[in-house]
Amino acid sequence: MTSVTINGHKLHEVEMLLTPYSENTVSYLKYPEHRIESKIEKDKLLLRIPALLAIELYRRAILPQDPAEDVSVHINGRDIGRFVVIDLRYPNSLAQDRDIVSITLQRVSRANAQTQET
Repeated sequence: MTSVTINGHKLHEVEMLLTPYSENTVSYLKYPEHRIESKIEKDKLLLRIPALLAIELYRRAILPQDPAEDVSVHINGRDIGRFVVIDLRYPNSLAQDRDIVSITLQRVSRANAQTQET
């Protein structure tokens, strides 16, 4: 399994607050590492993650709204560089992967990297 960390946040540790199932309870959803897929192809990082996790990453600004803002990425604790989000795709069918989105990040050169750590 692969551990993906973006701007210091391990994706498998991101907690998403759920509607309480009863009074005086707090419930969270976290996705295990095997639900988070990553693949490096040349200067791109391809992520396949659950849609609810993608929403939460944007809600918390772990993934920025600004396409020019870069993020720090680590795979299994190893710094692989800074990246910008260049694409987000929804599944093209309601088959098995209906809740999985694909996010493509492009590596940016150190000279062009913004130094905004969150």
